[in-house]
Amino acid sequence: MLNTKLTASVLALGLLLAAPAAKAVELSFAMHTSPPGPEFQAVDKFVELVKERSKGQINVKIFHSAVLGGERDNLEQLTVNEVQMTLFGDTLPNVVAPPYAATVVPFVFPGPEEIFEFWASSAGAEGKKLIKDKAKLDLVAFFRRGDRHLSAKKAIRTPDDLKGLKLRVPEIPSWVRVWSELGARPTPVAWPEVFSGLQMGVIEAQENPCFNVNQAKLYEVQTHLIYTAHVPAVWHWTISSRFLDSLSPELRTAVVSSAVDAAKYGDEVTKQQIDGVCNALVEKNKMTAIKVDRAPFIAKARPAIDELSKGWAPSVVQAVSKYLK
Repeated sequence: MLNTKLTASVLALGLLLAAPAAKAVELSFAMHTSPPGPEFQAVDKFVELVKERSKGQINVKIFHSAVLGGERDNLEQLTVNEVQMTLFGDTLPNVVAPPYAATVVPFVFPGPEEIFEFWASSAGAEGKKLIKDKAKLDLVAFFRRGDRHLSAKKAIRTPDDLKGLKLRVPEIPSWVRVWSELGARPTPVAWPEVFSGLQMGVIEAQENPCFNVNQAKLYEVQTHLIYTAHVPAVWHWTISSRFLDSLSPELRTAVVSSAVDAAKYGDEVTKQQIDGVCNALVEKNKMTAIKVDRAPFIAKARPAIDELSKGWAPSVVQAVSKYLK
């Protein structure tokens, strides 16, 4: 009897050891920016956390420097689950959910904290639902990128200095509208083509957080950094709904919780680094810094903002009215 029990135990142990390990789930992470930058530290943190929380079942592959294309390309890829995750800048709400895109309209929100507050509100919940229903995307977390400022080949101190300026903007209609109101000639150019566009004179100026200016070495083709802070930019951490739906509840929780916690980490890293990066553009890379009075810019942009607000959802108008007084 003892030998029978021992044999059964050995056989059971053998079957357990012989059982194949669970197949790893591949997660492709597309990024349109190039290292270094806080977003890469956030993504590295995500890789670390999801490996731990999934017990090694999630295998993350990162494709950075726009090797899979710009934000528009990544949006299409994510919608059909060709890639599973990305960090969108300002394209996602503008393209997929215009009635909820007030957070990325220039000269509306005063800072990133107010944007986080918006997305945590009932209006933000409506926007997330629209994005999920329309594009099969889950918008799960946010963290700051740094304020978007102008850079140019000349000094800009007032809205009058923008007249006729060939300004690169993302492929976002609301931005074209606002910068046209300000007198510029907004020219949509995909981010990977901005350096060459500035170099060849196709565009004369652009606008982005200091991290992007540094990453792309735009200081080589721009002479002035103009502190307009026209958009308190945030990253939109986005996951393919089709991918999430394919996971077990345990793996789904591991992926989403890791993204949320990595975004919190990225926010802290950005807060620690942003001033130093902006200062280095001036002190190390010899860009001329100009701090403008934002009030004239806001006043001149207001007719365009009022026009755009007619397309916002009622809950959005109510949520942002306190910033437009």
